[in-house]
Amino acid sequence: MSSFLTIVFVFAFLTSDLGTCSSEVVNSTRGGKDGISGGSCAQGFGVCCIFSVGCGAIVSENCTYLVQSSTSSPTPDPCFFNICKASSNICRIRLDFATFSIAGPTVGTTVVGADETNGPVVGDCLTDTFSVSSPGNTASPVICGFNSGQHMIVDASNECNRAIFNFDGTGSTRQFDIKVTQYKCGDENGGPDGCLQYFTGNFGSVASYNFPTTASAIGDTTTHLSNQCYTICFRQELGKCGICFGTAIPGGAATMDQGSFGLSIPPAAALTGSQDLGCSNDYLQIPGAERDAASPNNFEVGTVGAIAHERICGRFFGFAAIAGVIGAANNDESICTQQRPFRVIFKTDADEMTGAASPETNEAEGFPGGIIGFLLNFALQDC
Repeated sequence: MSSFLTIVFVFAFLTSDLGTCSSEVVNSTRGGKDGISGGSCAQGFGVCCIFSVGCGAIVSENCTYLVQSSTSSPTPDPCFFNICKASSNICRIRLDFATFSIAGPTVGTTVVGADETNGPVVGDCLTDTFSVSSPGNTASPVICGFNSGQHMIVDASNECNRAIFNFDGTGSTRQFDIKVTQYKCGDENGGPDGCLQYFTGNFGSVASYNFPTTASAIGDTTTHLSNQCYTICFRQELGKCGICFGTAIPGGAATMDQGSFGLSIPPAAALTGSQDLGCSNDYLQIPGAERDAASPNNFEVGTVGAIAHERICGRFFGFAAIAGVIGAANNDESICTQQRPFRVIFKTDADEMTGAASPETNEAEGFPGGIIGFLLNFALQDC
């Protein structure tokens, strides 16, 4: 073998952000295409392979894209992809949704003074669905709707994972472009075991599936998905000992003034946040959640403020009122934790509470509504 070919194959299986770096020969035999960024890698000795596949494909290459162009009648139905390990040392598989738009769930409508009775189906994915199996491990939840920019990570299975779409009806436009990345065992970029989502960096945002993350305002039909139960994890970066969360769009008291947090009912007719036993149906659980009693929006690591409660729900992202402390009705606040590892559990049940026109018995009564889910900013705090 010539020295040139030796160099080429040394780089043959390096992975870039766009694709897999391979020799031109290996690229063509695998069916790859030149990379978007010009095609070269490994200092010009290789080409960047982008593996793009359609429904029914068996995927065993790292950095493969699952693609469906925009259509109202996708075929075949169901559309599935078998994702098999690239090697025996693969433990985690991440799917990044560059584009993900399928039919959404049955929506509720946040209104004032209405008596809605469709609670049993609000948030249910009755038209289209997507999920990822993991034989021998925990599968992903079933999701639908708008999820561009989101991601999920599952344990790799020796029997191959299956990403499957089910479509029902032609009223919606469906389109997806999903990057599949395989992580070797022990690679922290694959996220800790049990984490469906994994975020790195000192700050960012996190949202429930089907949340309109690109919208400038939150509409009154924004609806979170039913039957969600998963863990979201955040890497502890160097020199950081705490993490704080806050709403990306604050809620307010005015009619139609919907913020970016709303899960379940408040503890009384007043539209407040709630915690602990008041959060039994839909909630976020932040282990070790607390706020600084003296200044709730200026959290200091190492200073134990008002130790609060792990479960958070209601119409505002904040705890129920405590005498002399900000965080009563009509106010979102910053909720922080110093408990490591940093993680949040999101849980919703099968039904939304609707019926009588009263906030404490109807999640769709009054603004902010309790049916929307969440979009939160997060920021790690210095030690």
